Amino acid sequence: MPPLGVDEPNGEPLKVFEWSEIKKHDKENDAWVVKDGEVFDVSKFLKEHPGGSTIVLPHLGTDITEVFSNDDVHVHSKAAHSMMQRYRIGILSGAKRKAAPQHQGMKALDFSKPIIMQIGHLGNNYNDFIHRPQVLDEPARFFESDFLEIFSRTPWYVVPLVWLPVITGMVLLSLKMGLTPLGAGLIFLGGLFTWTLIEYVLHRFLFHLDEWVQFNYWAITLHFLIHGVHHLLPMDPMRLVFPPILTFILLLGFYNLFRVFLDTPEAVSFTAGGLLGYVGYDLTHYYLHHSGTPFLSHFSSMKSYHLAHHYKNPLLGYGITSKLWDYVFDTMLPVEDKPKEKSS
Repeated sequence: MPPLGVDEPNGEPLKVFEWSEIKKHDKENDAWVVKDGEVFDVSKFLKEHPGGSTIVLPHLGTDITEVFSNDDVHVHSKAAHSMMQRYRIGILSGAKRKAAPQHQGMKALDFSKPIIMQIGHLGNNYNDFIHRPQVLDEPARFFESDFLEIFSRTPWYVVPLVWLPVITGMVLLSLKMGLTPLGAGLIFLGGLFTWTLIEYVLHRFLFHLDEWVQFNYWAITLHFLIHGVHHLLPMDPMRLVFPPILTFILLLGFYNLFRVFLDTPEAVSFTAGGLLGYVGYDLTHYYLHHSGTPFLSHFSSMKSYHLAHHYKNPLLGYGITSKLWDYVFDTMLPVEDKPKEKSS
């Protein structure tokens, strides 16, 4: 084992901290913890913690080695252990440290370069790799071209700005085409509810084709653009909501599907309801990842549930706005809605 004060990977010196200094950093915006003899500044991570920030707050400025490994407090995945290294700022004076775990034989991406043309080369390692979440200080660069890069990043507020006027226009159009306000409203609500099933089906059967796309470079690249990036970089705020162009393609497809069963006015109103469901889904999804501790119990429960899908089992727990269809199709993901806190 190298001497204390030396960073194993590159030999650069690490700062050595005394407990008197560490204990001062016990606030939400200035949050340090100690684990296995190493000191971490987790201030930026608190809002993203899968169990919510409240589970971490009582342990700020303390040694979390024991509580981190205690499943009765909160179950941590293998990914959680590797992600912690991102926040390491030094070592505890006089402490003995464990060697950092190594992933042998795993191809990786060079995040200092555009990643889109790299991702397809992962081949059979793709599925395993994207389910080892990465934490970056800045959104990853996708393309060499600045022009293309613009279209790879979508702020959350673009979703309501683009689609709420479209929804309003579609409802007005359905009324102009002859629907009564009551009829249009009922059909709209039908579309809104139908979205909940579409949300589940897309997430389970399209977004999670992870293992099935590994046969082809371009199939991997396409899947990564659609959903793989979100599992690899779940905290990237610019790669979370759907880009408008992708939503538009799906919108056209579903509208034409609805036209098979409905007349044009009904299809327009039904699609508008489904589109509002989508807007609610994307905003909820963003909120679950970046809200800290949600103020409503439903969203707090869904946050723990969805982040467990990311960090514990991506093959269960497909619901974002609710668990309804996970109940129906037996894909519920067991998760503690209210993690237990360590008693003092």
